Amino acid sequence: MHHPVNATIDTSDVQLFVAVARAASFVGASRKTGVPTSTVSRAVARLEDALGQRLLNRTSRRVVPTEEGVWLLERTGPLLDELGGALSDVKARGDEPRGTLRVTAPVMTGSERIGQALIGYAARHPGLSLDLRLTNAVLNLQEEGLDLAFRAGPIADSELVARKLWDAPFVLAASPSFAKKALAGRKQLTAAKLAELPAVVTQPGAPWRFRGKDGKLTELRPNPHFTVNDPRVAVAAAKAGLGVVRAPRELVQGEGSALTTLGCELGEPEARTLFAVYPARRLLPLRVRAAIDWVLKSR
Repeated sequence: MHHPVNATIDTSDVQLFVAVARAASFVGASRKTGVPTSTVSRAVARLEDALGQRLLNRTSRRVVPTEEGVWLLERTGPLLDELGGALSDVKARGDEPRGTLRVTAPVMTGSERIGQALIGYAARHPGLSLDLRLTNAVLNLQEEGLDLAFRAGPIADSELVARKLWDAPFVLAASPSFAKKALAGRKQLTAAKLAELPAVVTQPGAPWRFRGKDGKLTELRPNPHFTVNDPRVAVAAAKAGLGVVRAPRELVQGEGSALTTLGCELGEPEARTLFAVYPARRLLPLRVRAAIDWVLKSR
């Protein structure tokens, strides 16, 4: 296929190629774009013919970009994202967000503080459609066609911009009956005692981090007895006496006397910082920028 480029290239063919490469599937690209699979396939074939290069290797299960396909995707993908954002802003006609805003957030935060803020945002802007996906999984924004994610830090992906929203303090807690039976009523724990006690955890295999009065961070491996990825269920498990839980302070305080807050010689449990995260591109669509500002004002 290595022959001179001798055909006009349609940018819509490039858009469909990017969709296929990101979805690793012609069918997946069809679902995301609303374009029939046969049309998507023809568009990619036209682009390959025009460029004189094979861009995709097709297997029975996946579509994988060739070296040339990767090169093209890395250079045209961000440009098309920026173009889409620019056109969306023009369509917004001034300061009114329009179009579809696709967002992902953690289950608990997304159903409470973030979710309530976004409901208010959608109500304020009737020309905007909002698609909120709640999951504790870390989704690839580009592959999933998402504009914005709310995530707890740290954020290590260099392809993403992270804007800090707020810190969420965490505490250790257990049921009064657990504290009486396992701790003889004590509320201050040594590191050794905490490590041996049954624990309710929300992140399997992850250490609990504590910040001492001197600012030093120390990690401790809890002893998992009950594991669940929703902090609300974790708190309920601790209330039932299944172990010590490390959970958001506001969640524990909301349980009143049903939970006893515990201390540890290592210091305070490290707070989790929540960020608004979006792809690193020069132009951020108005609907995304305004949503982040709205959430910050609604805290």
